[in-house]
Amino acid sequence: MPVYDYECKCGAKKKDEFVTHWDKTVVCQDCSHKMKRQFPLTFVPDAFPKFGLFLKHVEARGKTFHSKSELKQYARDHNLELGALL
Repeated sequence: MPVYDYECKCGAKKKDEFVTHWDKTVVCQDCSHKMKRQFPLTFVPDAFPKFGLFLKHVEARGKTFHSKSELKQYARDHNLELGALL
Protein backbone atom coordinates (compact mmCIF):
# COMPACT_ATOMS: atom_id res chain seq x y z
CA MET A 1 0.00 0.00 0.00
CA PRO A 2 1.57 3.34 -1.03
CA VAL A 3 2.26 6.10 1.47
CA TYR A 4 2.07 9.78 0.43
CA ASP A 5 2.46 13.24 1.90
CA TYR A 6 -0.25 15.87 1.35
CA GLU A 7 -0.35 19.66 1.48
CA CYS A 8 -3.34 22.01 1.69
CA LYS A 9 -3.84 25.55 0.35
CA CYS A 10 -4.01 26.77 3.95
CA GLY A 11 -0.47 25.47 4.57
CA ALA A 12 -1.39 22.39 6.60
CA LYS A 13 0.61 19.25 5.83
CA LYS A 14 -0.17 15.60 6.37
CA LYS A 15 2.69 13.09 6.20
CA ASP A 16 2.77 9.35 5.65
CA GLU A 17 -0.90 8.90 4.70
CA PHE A 18 -1.72 5.33 3.62
CA VAL A 19 -3.57 5.27 0.30
CA THR A 20 -5.65 2.29 -0.74
CA HIS A 21 -6.74 3.73 -4.09
CA TRP A 22 -5.22 6.30 -6.49
CA ASP A 23 -8.34 8.51 -6.49
CA LYS A 24 -8.66 8.66 -2.69
CA THR A 25 -9.42 12.20 -1.50
CA VAL A 26 -7.66 13.44 1.62
CA VAL A 27 -9.41 16.34 3.37
CA CYS A 28 -7.64 18.97 5.49
CA GLN A 29 -8.59 18.78 9.16
CA ASP A 30 -8.04 22.55 9.57
CA CYS A 31 -10.11 24.01 6.70
CA SER A 32 -11.95 20.99 5.17
CA HIS A 33 -10.50 21.55 1.66
CA LYS A 34 -9.10 18.76 -0.52
CA MET A 35 -5.36 18.31 0.06
CA LYS A 36 -2.87 17.99 -2.83
CA ARG A 37 -0.69 14.89 -3.03
CA GLN A 38 3.06 15.57 -2.93
CA PHE A 39 5.51 13.39 -4.84
CA PRO A 40 8.98 13.50 -3.34
CA LEU A 41 11.37 12.01 -5.89
CA THR A 42 14.38 11.01 -3.86
CA PHE A 43 16.45 9.19 -6.47
CA VAL A 44 17.23 10.21 -10.03
CA PRO A 45 20.16 8.63 -11.87
CA ASP A 46 22.80 10.65 -13.74
CA ALA A 47 22.45 8.50 -16.86
CA PHE A 48 19.00 7.61 -18.13
CA PRO A 49 18.37 4.16 -19.64
CA LYS A 50 17.98 3.88 -23.42
CA PHE A 51 14.18 3.61 -23.19
CA GLY A 52 13.78 6.17 -20.39
CA LEU A 53 13.13 6.08 -16.68
CA PHE A 54 9.62 4.94 -15.67
CA LEU A 55 8.21 6.34 -12.42
CA LYS A 56 4.93 4.70 -11.46
CA HIS A 57 3.84 7.00 -8.60
CA VAL A 58 4.06 10.29 -10.53
CA GLU A 59 0.74 9.79 -12.36
CA ALA A 60 -2.06 7.27 -12.15
CA ARG A 61 -0.60 5.18 -15.00
CA GLY A 62 3.01 6.15 -14.42
CA LYS A 63 5.23 8.26 -16.65
CA THR A 64 8.43 7.68 -18.59
CA PHE A 65 11.11 10.38 -18.61
CA HIS A 66 13.81 10.36 -21.28
CA SER A 67 16.16 12.97 -19.81
CA LYS A 68 16.98 14.70 -16.55
CA SER A 69 15.86 18.03 -18.01
CA GLU A 70 12.46 16.54 -18.93
CA LEU A 71 12.06 15.28 -15.35
CA LYS A 72 13.06 18.67 -13.89
CA GLN A 73 10.60 20.50 -16.17
CA TYR A 74 7.80 18.11 -15.19
CA ALA A 75 8.62 18.69 -11.51
CA ARG A 76 8.48 22.48 -11.98
CA ASP A 77 5.21 22.31 -13.92
CA HIS A 78 3.54 20.08 -11.32
CA ASN A 79 5.05 21.62 -8.16
CA LEU A 80 6.94 18.45 -7.23
CA GLU A 81 9.86 18.29 -4.84
CA LEU A 82 12.90 16.60 -6.36
CA GLY A 83 15.49 14.81 -4.28
CA ALA A 84 18.93 16.17 -3.48
CA LEU A 85 20.58 13.96 -6.12
CA LEU A 86 19.63 16.27 -9.02
